[in-house]
Amino acid sequence: IWQVPDDSRIPAYGGCDFEIDNADRPSLMKFVAEASERGFEFDKEKGIFNLRDWKQVAMLSEDALPRWEKAFQLEFVDDAHLLREGQRTLSWEIEARSRDSSSMTLREHFRIGSHRLGVEHTRKVTRARNGSTFIRGHGLVRLDQNQLDDFEWWQRNRGDSRRANWPRYMLFSLFARKYLKARQDGKLADWQAAIRKPQTNGIAKTFSFLRPYQREGVAHLHALHKLGCHGLLADEMGLGKTVQTLALIMGNKEKDLPDLVTCPASVVPVWVREAKERFPRLKVRILSKENQFSEEFENCLWVASYTQLRRHRSLLEKFKFRYAVLDEAQLIKNPKAKVTQTCLSIDAKHRLALSGTPIENTALDLWTIFRFLMPGLLGSRKDLEKNLTEAPEDTIRLLRRQVTPFVLRRIKSEVATELPPKLETELPCPLNDEQRKEYRKLTEGAIQEHGEDLQAALKEAPTHVFSLLTRLRQTCCDLGLLPWRDGLPSTGAKGDLLLERLKDLSSSGAKVIVFSQFTSFLAILKKNVRLALPDLQIVELTGSTRDRSLPVEQFESHQGPVVMLASLKAAGLGVNLKSADYVFLMDPWWNPAVEEQAIDRAHRLGREKPTFIYRLVAQGTIEERVRNLQLEKKETFQKVIGEMDKPKGLADHFSSLKELIELKEN
Repeated sequence: IWQVPDDSRIPAYGGCDFEIDNADRPSLMKFVAEASERGFEFDKEKGIFNLRDWKQVAMLSEDALPRWEKAFQLEFVDDAHLLREGQRTLSWEIEARSRDSSSMTLREHFRIGSHRLGVEHTRKVTRARNGSTFIRGHGLVRLDQNQLDDFEWWQRNRGDSRRANWPRYMLFSLFARKYLKARQDGKLADWQAAIRKPQTNGIAKTFSFLRPYQREGVAHLHALHKLGCHGLLADEMGLGKTVQTLALIMGNKEKDLPDLVTCPASVVPVWVREAKERFPRLKVRILSKENQFSEEFENCLWVASYTQLRRHRSLLEKFKFRYAVLDEAQLIKNPKAKVTQTCLSIDAKHRLALSGTPIENTALDLWTIFRFLMPGLLGSRKDLEKNLTEAPEDTIRLLRRQVTPFVLRRIKSEVATELPPKLETELPCPLNDEQRKEYRKLTEGAIQEHGEDLQAALKEAPTHVFSLLTRLRQTCCDLGLLPWRDGLPSTGAKGDLLLERLKDLSSSGAKVIVFSQFTSFLAILKKNVRLALPDLQIVELTGSTRDRSLPVEQFESHQGPVVMLASLKAAGLGVNLKSADYVFLMDPWWNPAVEEQAIDRAHRLGREKPTFIYRLVAQGTIEERVRNLQLEKKETFQKVIGEMDKPKGLADHFSSLKELIELKEN
């Protein structure tokens, strides 16, 4: 604005039709140029410049405003003088207040120093997000940038902004955030403390056959349920998760609804047998086509396989359960699978997940388990997946803080000190000459066909790559597994090594389990054992075994030396082979959890002697790389909980196809 001698004012730019004497045109042009650079828009009608973006206003107040005050006579209207103070930092917090025994209300507030802004300003600040905005009476403000990530997380996960009712367990999600300031009232503080240290109770005292740690486990889970939360029992395999769950179900006197256990089909007989032997008064029904959910059997325990539950999903809408238990809960890790959706639709007062290996591949496996237990606790799956990729260590630490209060995990070495040790040994097994020749032919052909870029190969021809990996692993076992060698004699260094060991062990009367994921390899081993050791008793347990209890009974009751040839997955769940002295793992699998489950069929409570585990690994081959991947996955499990069915993420671990598959000389 030009101020003329008679003290009247006229627009200096755009709205003036006559010349002003002694006008400082260069200063005017400089101002116009800088205003344009800083985002000002010129209103020709009014002859004024407008700056509408508060972020740009903030930059102006910090940088240009002091210079302009020296060069021009500035006048500030209303609260505009607050721009001189620059930008102030807003602190964001969430206040939690108890609503009832299971829920709470959440309100967010913003503070400037000790002053709390009114509700009318909240929406304005929320819209600004990481930018600046102007609050009357306070001037330019911006959210504390340390809180920005947590603030964005809250905006994505809060759902309807008008929502007033939240489950109490969400406190652990809020308090786990690094920069989110959360305050709770006294009732919630007491409740949170009770979750972290659940009070023991006498629910399991009547079951004298329970071990001390099992009684503690039952009491712990019961306390969590009474506090409105739901737990993951992640005890190491063989410590009695089944019997603890049945004791929890029997010990709770509120028997107003039926209970439901969902488990793999192979484990259904285990639940039925355990209930019959330990809890004879518990009425058990197996869900099937002929035996469906019905009001007639209100106070009973339903045992359903995951497949049968999926087939009866339509009936779930009509029933509510007291306890809903998922055994081997890691099986629902795929959120899109129909069986997962079925499990998530179960309506129950109390929920419990059982898994000795809740993380099989990545920490993301936990998300669906906790979606079943306590929806919302871990936020959105998309966010978790993104964070695990971009900041894995920080995300794993956050996950641990969120889930620790609800996970109960004990390991054998801590609570079952009377159990003899599990002694693991890796047996390096060099390929024989024919195997080396075949292995090289496969690797050289693959590199010639796909090049060395593993990521590109996995993207362009994933089926070919996975097929190649399978063929290489079969070559490491026995050449008789390769389809193009049909009619040629089988040959493999692993089979020869196993026979040498079996000759020694059978003479001492030992019981041996031999695991492989290739049933065709087990068939070759069976033939070779028959020829070399005709008097050695052989039993088999594979996916085609109809009555799994028969070979288990034969193995357990046999008085002399015996070898069981078992499929890794078929024998990995629901069987008890505690009389086994030796376990041979003939080929490493991508997923270490599957192997651990198989090993723990033998290393169980009731065992009186050490169990010897031997892993046969082909030297210098893909098997060594598989083994290294296994160890990495174990480390992830330990970081989150406390201690690849398809090989996913290979490109993250290996720089080239050659590095993954080549035969290295030792």
